[in-house]
Amino acid sequence: MAIPYFDAHCDTLTVAAGRGWALGSNAAQADFDRLSKYSPSAQVFAIWGGDYEKKLALLRREAARDKRVALCRTAGEIMAANAAGKVAVLLSVEGAELLDCSPERLRSARHSDGIVMVNLCWNSDNALCGAALGGGGGLTDNGREFVRAAQGCGVAVDLSHASERAFWDVLEIAEKPVIASHSNAAALSSEFPRNLTDGQFAALVKCGGGAGLNLCADFVGLGRDIGACCAHLEHFLALGGEKSVFLGSDFDGIAAVPRGLYGVQDMWRLYEALLARGHSEELVRDIFYGNLLRILGRTE
Repeated sequence: MAIPYFDAHCDTLTVAAGRGWALGSNAAQADFDRLSKYSPSAQVFAIWGGDYEKKLALLRREAARDKRVALCRTAGEIMAANAAGKVAVLLSVEGAELLDCSPERLRSARHSDGIVMVNLCWNSDNALCGAALGGGGGLTDNGREFVRAAQGCGVAVDLSHASERAFWDVLEIAEKPVIASHSNAAALSSEFPRNLTDGQFAALVKCGGGAGLNLCADFVGLGRDIGACCAHLEHFLALGGEKSVFLGSDFDGIAAVPRGLYGVQDMWRLYEALLARGHSEELVRDIFYGNLLRILGRTE
């Protein structure tokens, strides 16, 4: 049986744009060649760190010239692309500063550019909220307006990088599921404030959202290997996350990865490791594909 793959976050666009690399095949940790080896296959590419228009143009240009992929903005379009044997390619924004923290620019980016999710902040506080690595402040009045605008136009609110106080402020007003696209379990690796407490993950489950496994070796901790990745997934599963945990690799945005998972080409090893630990094929396929697809469908 073919292995499915749907990853909620990679920074390959930034690396490719900076080095003049193509997205079809490159020396980064993800490209269309390697994604096409999975079936069905989908990848969310994040725009981060500036040059919004340049990175958007790169993704559009590379997707248009490669018949193996299709740009998508809804769960229905993902399924249609996958049914046609194509890799579904989606767009996110990591740090709302790239949109001037503006609800109007957010709506435009959804309708014109097709973004499917947005991080309220990156590693610094902004006009919307405090960051996990910043001052720790909560959601501002502008932030509340932005969250409501995102949910109104079908963009998933991504709380990876947000402070814990901002996280709870968002959960108080959210009317649709929210996610943490690339965050692990603080119970297993607590020294990094980007990881989620058990209470935070349980809240994501309750609202119909979820969290994606981040492959940053520091965030994974433990043995910094595939077994450690399985442990984080299993911790979330024990908190009722069977339909709420997915992949959020952060490929090309992290300094070190767990041993054995050096790029998209290696993710089958995690799939097989979960099966070897006694998890059902249905559950593992949900972690690798089905859960994120359903969650995105509920945010539209």
